[in-house]
Amino acid sequence: MTGETTKTLSDAIWVRLDETPLAIAIRQSLVERYGELVVLEAELPQGATVGLVIADDAHGGEIGRAADHNAGALQSILITDDPTTGTRADFVLHSDVDLESVMSVVRSTKDFRDQVMSLRADVARRKSAIGTIINGQFVFRTLDEARNLATMVALACPNSDLVAVGLQELLINAVEHGNLEIDAALKHDLLLEGCWREEVEARLGNPAFAHRVVIFSFKRSDRIISMTIQDEGDGFDHVRYLADMRPMDGYRGRGIAMAKDLAFSSLTYLGAGNIVEATILLPKDGRG
Repeated sequence: MTGETTKTLSDAIWVRLDETPLAIAIRQSLVERYGELVVLEAELPQGATVGLVIADDAHGGEIGRAADHNAGALQSILITDDPTTGTRADFVLHSDVDLESVMSVVRSTKDFRDQVMSLRADVARRKSAIGTIINGQFVFRTLDEARNLATMVALACPNSDLVAVGLQELLINAVEHGNLEIDAALKHDLLLEGCWREEVEARLGNPAFAHRVVIFSFKRSDRIISMTIQDEGDGFDHVRYLADMRPMDGYRGRGIAMAKDLAFSSLTYLGAGNIVEATILLPKDGRG
């Protein structure tokens, strides 16, 4: 670990890379930027939590180990010679990647985690801000509107902080991948170049996309909450996507898996894939 501290290390960046010129440059850049948050040893300090793990083929198992020390919204980067090895990570970068691209991805992962933790904090602060929503339909267009809607709707659900995170991912997917037609390959390139947000804003102002909206519908009964999200994109082959989750190079996306794992009892894509229905089962007394 870079530097000694008397307090428990929180939100660490755990780096597990073999000794290569790229690895040496990555370590140096991380230490310069993030200081004592960077852990270079094989074992984490006692009580430490991890926000980001960076590993190579020889240390791919550390991604799973990091999950046992999750600081919240854990992110992972795998640098590999073979992206089909089966190791799961949020970002998969080929071993010939350059340092600038790696650092762009690191910044993206840190930004994502900050957004998630901020969202959960917003929900915690606003838990009593509104009454229970029974039925409603909302129309939105931008990423900021998606975030605000996720925060508000989550307050009407059990486990509201987790629902907010999962729902935000689905709403952002509808804007980004659906209406703005930014697929995973393009997003990968944009993240490496550090200009993903700029491209989103440019497309929101582009006449080819500016008129498109996302329609969100909410319905609550005694035993179930049902939410439907419909964008105006062309959809995607959701049957093939869900059946074929083989590893691939680049940005793997996290929205669908995160939403299913965190927040919802079921997640179903309909039609061409531009409609998704998420449900939450409620306790028998209907509370939540």
